[in-house]
Amino acid sequence: MFSWFGLHSLEVEAQTIQWTSFDNLTDSLRKERRPLLVFIHTDWCKYCKMMEVKTFTDPLIVNTLNRSFYCLDLNAEEARSLTFLNKKYKFKPSGVNTGIQELAEILGTENGKLSYPTTVFFDQNLQVQNRVVGALEAKQLLKLLPVNE
Repeated sequence: MFSWFGLHSLEVEAQTIQWTSFDNLTDSLRKERRPLLVFIHTDWCKYCKMMEVKTFTDPLIVNTLNRSFYCLDLNAEEARSLTFLNKKYKFKPSGVNTGIQELAEILGTENGKLSYPTTVFFDQNLQVQNRVVGALEAKQLLKLLPVNE
């Protein structure tokens, strides 16, 4: 351990969100009902990256989400089929090497448009409670999370 004038550095393990896979969600919900947070993003979106790097590494956010939610990471341009709540969703090509994941379109479209990032909140009964378009800072996200203490 490094020592500088008697002060010891502390090794702090980076906290991260425990993203639930779409394949495991049904089993997880059978074991314990929790609200869901679905983060809809793309690889090229700088605001999405900002949320990944800043918001989703904030210790209070990480602790709250890992303790009380199932979190799903949904890349809107990933070319694979997904099963969500026992229904299969496909990738819809729109050109050469472009397209959209059908589930992202259904969950994230607001006023006829899908923007990135979009965060969708479900309650423990799997009903959509809120959809927020745009990047959220940790304080903003915390205010949107229902308190289930």
